[in-house]
Amino acid sequence: MNLNKITSALRRTLLRWKREENGNVLIESALLFPLLVTMLMGTVDIGQGLLVNKKLISAVHIASDLISRERSLSDDMLDEYMEAARLSLAPYPVNSFGIDIVGIRFTGESATPSVQWRDTIDMNPVVNIESLAGGLGTEDEGVVAVTVAYTYQPRFSGIVSGPIEMQETAFLRGRISSFVQRD
Repeated sequence: MNLNKITSALRRTLLRWKREENGNVLIESALLFPLLVTMLMGTVDIGQGLLVNKKLISAVHIASDLISRERSLSDDMLDEYMEAARLSLAPYPVNSFGIDIVGIRFTGESATPSVQWRDTIDMNPVVNIESLAGGLGTEDEGVVAVTVAYTYQPRFSGIVSGPIEMQETAFLRGRISSFVQRD
């Protein structure tokens, strides 16, 4: 084949591509596709994260509600209530779920909150729980403070953001008695 024929055929092809915009669409698609996929995967991760947080709020409310229904708590009852909170996270894994349950009583005329009992599993105890409970009761009353923690690992955007620590706390008064005792 003649070199002139090859060159002229190549030139005609390039001129045709220059006039047509089909090549532009391909290039634009190739540039935008990774961005759009990343945005889609980020949206999926955000949605999953919001759902996990909603389930975490349900977990703290379930545990605190069950505990506040009792006059006193045994180890078995507390284990069942913690398990109920754990189960509310289904279908998400619970290997990073932790719970801190604290019985706080208000003492003296100033109703100073003081921790009477505490059970913490798979998380660090909340250090400022007494100050958070300040003003929630009067002398000889009490509240139960339940804090749940969860580490959410995004599937797609975890490379960029890493794990997300979530924590929710609820305070409830005893329904039957002014303070929920611990056996």
